[in-house]
Amino acid sequence: MNLSILRLVALAFGCFATSVVLAQTPIVIGHEYEITSKVLSENRKIQVYLPPSYTDSTATPQSYPVVYLLDSESNFNYLTAYMEKLAKYPYPAIPEMIVVGVVNTNRTRDLTPTSRKEEVMTVEQKAKIQGEAGGNDLFFQFMATELKPFVHQQFRASDYAILIGHSFGGITALNNLLNYTSMFQAYIVHDPSIWWDDRYILKAYEEQKTKDFQHRKVFLTQVGDSENKGHLEEHYSAIQAFNTLIQQQAPQGLLYQYKQYTGENHGSIPLKGNLDGLRYIFEDYPLNFKAIKNNPKLVEESFARLSQNLNFDFQPSEAYLRYIITYYNKQKEKTIVDYFIAYCKRLYPTTTIEQSIGL
Repeated sequence: MNLSILRLVALAFGCFATSVVLAQTPIVIGHEYEITSKVLSENRKIQVYLPPSYTDSTATPQSYPVVYLLDSESNFNYLTAYMEKLAKYPYPAIPEMIVVGVVNTNRTRDLTPTSRKEEVMTVEQKAKIQGEAGGNDLFFQFMATELKPFVHQQFRASDYAILIGHSFGGITALNNLLNYTSMFQAYIVHDPSIWWDDRYILKAYEEQKTKDFQHRKVFLTQVGDSENKGHLEEHYSAIQAFNTLIQQQAPQGLLYQYKQYTGENHGSIPLKGNLDGLRYIFEDYPLNFKAIKNNPKLVEESFARLSQNLNFDFQPSEAYLRYIITYYNKQKEKTIVDYFIAYCKRLYPTTTIEQSIGL
């Protein structure tokens, strides 16, 4: 009897072990590449996420907006998951996008606009600084002349680009917006280190009150004041001063939103901030999917409004239109199906939409 029980246990364990061994399909969210940078005189790793429809062989190939993510080693995994969920049909809040994450080598060097001035830094701030500083200009040159060309050569990237930066990455984003405005169309800036170099960034913005920001969109986050006591007070008050300046100045061509997160700290703020920042940039993107039945032109009208407000031509993807056609075909709404097939053919003349969904 005991031997029989042991055999059954062994058999059950063997089946379980076999099932575990057979579960070999990896869940892949991206790939890592290495670029040899002549500008920075070093090799740089980047992490790339491609949206689900990118490899859809049944749809017309399209180009995708690109999110350039600083501090990728600590942000890539969760951000790509957020974005895939937010872009999911039938209620997408944002378009599908490519994510290009830049992995750090010398963070302080690359993500600061000027060399540090020891006399204006607290002891705690000095302790955080490692290596040389003030390499923003070279880093932007790397992005403009090496990274972005690589991305456009290797992937179907559109010219709509978003830069996301946190802390030192935040002042890097603000410096880019001010001095390299044409590089990106939108920015998500988390709890930026505006205290750096005696508030250099704040002073730079004060000096360029008449600058035209060319229809750029910025989402700026900050932690609650309860998280900034003691040695972090200057970090907190510098961001407050920057927000006050932008609110009062109302710079030309700058679409700006500030949000403070009580209960979040300097490390956790990008988690909520990226979610809200993406929604803010694409605030005109969501539409009522069920309302299409009464107004088939809703999709076209929505994308026209989005394009006007972001100053860039956005169109629904063939994959999204196919979802709409498939849904309303099941509902036997022939008029709507015919309308969207014609709309799809107008946007994508080589489409095989009817064959791909079996019509």
